[in-house]
Amino acid sequence: MSTTGLLVLASLLLFAGMLLGVSGWQQPRPSLERCVRYLRRPAPLPVADAAAPLTIRLGDLAVQTQIGERALRWQQPLRLIGRTVPTHVGLLMLAAVGGLIGPALVVGILSTIGLLSISVVVPLGLSLLGAAAAPFAVHSDAISRSDDVRIDVRHQLSAYLDMVTMLLAGNTGHEGALQQAARAGDGVLFTELRRRMREVGTTGNSLVGALAIVGEDFGVVELTQVAAAAQLSAAEGAPVARTLTAKCSTLRSTLAAEEEANARVRNDKVTPPLVGMALLFMALIIYPALNL
Repeated sequence: MSTTGLLVLASLLLFAGMLLGVSGWQQPRPSLERCVRYLRRPAPLPVADAAAPLTIRLGDLAVQTQIGERALRWQQPLRLIGRTVPTHVGLLMLAAVGGLIGPALVVGILSTIGLLSISVVVPLGLSLLGAAAAPFAVHSDAISRSDDVRIDVRHQLSAYLDMVTMLLAGNTGHEGALQQAARAGDGVLFTELRRRMREVGTTGNSLVGALAIVGEDFGVVELTQVAAAAQLSAAEGAPVARTLTAKCSTLRSTLAAEEEANARVRNDKVTPPLVGMALLFMALIIYPALNL
């Protein structure tokens, strides 16, 4: 590579490193209006399983096998994004087929046109890599979206417990407080609580059982613990308000600790761009001296 080309490449890398460093170091703080709009967002519509029939059919066939039965453990996180296990397995199979055929097809077309001339080993390696990487990307995206929904549900749970404790402080019965607090929000948790409370209420059981059901559906351990503590307090005659207040304080501390840990992780991601910038500066300073 010529000296000019090397300087151009070093300048581009330097600019990219500076851009990454500045964008990672100065994260914009969300405005108050944006936060208020997010809190007042409308309730999400139920997510329908809109996958193609072929995808669902392939997933059903795969789930019936011994290997596909292991995918049933993904049922809980996939439920948060409105996707069934057969649909997810079908998407993974299609992604694997696409990753296997895609690179070989592109390389074959380029070789036929004459733009590329390589051996058979390279397309084979790219196909195997694509067959492994494509399903991994699809599954990682689904799990990441599910984790985001679960974090949102936990924040909604904190607001729900606040409302319950305020209603209990106003001499409202614990079941009445649980039901009225469920009507105060429009998030996923509040919508699911109202639905489960209607189902539990029609059977004549306590509304506390609805909290346990929603906690199991969403995989939120704190909600299941709140349901167990409230049920035990009501059975033993202990003050439910004090128990729920303690649970709300514990949940807030946990959420604050997780937010702090995530902030530290984001700060650590700034280190590689800064190190890259320092190396580029050193290369720009040392390279002219080597040519003398």
